Amino acid sequence: MAKITTSLFGGSHLGAVGVRITGLPKGLEVDFKAIDRLLERRRARKAAWSTPRLEGDEYAFLSGVENGFTTGEEIVAEIRNLNTRSADYPRFVPRPSHADYAAFIKDGKIEPGGGRFSGRLTAPLCVAGGLAEGILKKRGIEVLSYVKEINGIKGKGYPEVTRDEIVNAENTPPYAVTNGDEMLKAMEEARRLGDSVGGSVESVITGLPAGVGDFYTAGLESAIAYEVFGVPAVKAVEFGLGSGFSKGYGSELNDPFRFEGGKVVTLTNNSGGINGGISNGMPITFRATLRPTPSIAKPELSVDLSSGENVILELKGRHDACIVPRAAAAVEAAAAIAILKLIMEEL
Repeated sequence: MAKITTSLFGGSHLGAVGVRITGLPKGLEVDFKAIDRLLERRRARKAAWSTPRLEGDEYAFLSGVENGFTTGEEIVAEIRNLNTRSADYPRFVPRPSHADYAAFIKDGKIEPGGGRFSGRLTAPLCVAGGLAEGILKKRGIEVLSYVKEINGIKGKGYPEVTRDEIVNAENTPPYAVTNGDEMLKAMEEARRLGDSVGGSVESVITGLPAGVGDFYTAGLESAIAYEVFGVPAVKAVEFGLGSGFSKGYGSELNDPFRFEGGKVVTLTNNSGGINGGISNGMPITFRATLRPTPSIAKPELSVDLSSGENVILELKGRHDACIVPRAAAAVEAAAAIAILKLIMEEL
């Protein structure tokens, strides 16, 4: 079957950011509402925890889509950058824990706003993810993501959370099913202090049939993690019970098999719907943990790469006090892309 590839291009303060997609066959309908839904959730808000940089995120398909359907050619989608302030960023002083220094070693320069390492690149990622979600839904596969935790404040999550609760949470930042008000207060306090906080996004994928994936690097976990780690600030991905597997017996944490209505199911889903890298027919569940954004207003120790001196960095600019609410859409987009790639190759 078809092999799908995706790649992002552009930079935070360049003229545009975009995505290229190859391998999608001709005649697939583009669900523009699915794309708009992800972009709306990813968009910056006039809120204390969000960056004041507001972009319209209006996207255009430059090739590969005509009259709402794929043409079979390479798909190129672009989003123009219309609200940049490059002067806010020092040219030779890297932000601690950002990609600035590593990029300087690799590229010989620090791009304003983080360049290709900026969260701005998650906008075209959401275009690709929305395109993927529309195709998946026609196959009965749904990908949903929501905020599970911010700064240690946890909301309701799988398996107690229902689909309707997740969908309803999409309408109200910070997109958590419960305890959203407490999370907002934590983010607002971080903003007041000139600081930032992190958290986690939980995702649930339903409708994926058993048998998708394989062992080693062809596994379902590998495919999803590969895409999700492309979202800036993601530092951990765990499936099912994840680190909870270190706290119990196999007899307690194994997922017993039963027949229900002629179909094999598991009574629990600690494995997150995956065994041996292959889907077992249960919902796929995983969590992505995101660090606090390194761009903060507090003075920090850094270095001046042009002079070789130790310096104090006092960053100006416009930054999120917490990127987790906006990142939920990007994590969902990445997961949808991973699933689409697998099923187009296997089914």
